[in-house]
Amino acid sequence: LMNTQTAIIEAVAKCGGVMATTQKTGAKGYQSVQQWIRAGQVPAWACPVLEKESGISRIHFRKDAHKIWPELAEKAINE
Repeated sequence: LMNTQTAIIEAVAKCGGVMATTQKTGAKGYQSVQQWIRAGQVPAWACPVLEKESGISRIHFRKDAHKIWPELAEKAINE
């Protein structure tokens, strides 16, 4: 699996940057998106939207994603 921070940076870039990601995900502000990058973790509620907007699986956005979406974790292992 990809490093979460790398995956988030890539997803934000694919969304058109921090401001565009803020708008597309409904995050409180661009500082929230910057915090996701720093922390290497996207809040669970924002993961499906970021996945849809970036084309990167939400399994890469959280270290505990396999616990939240076990069906996706299995799929990622089998790919």
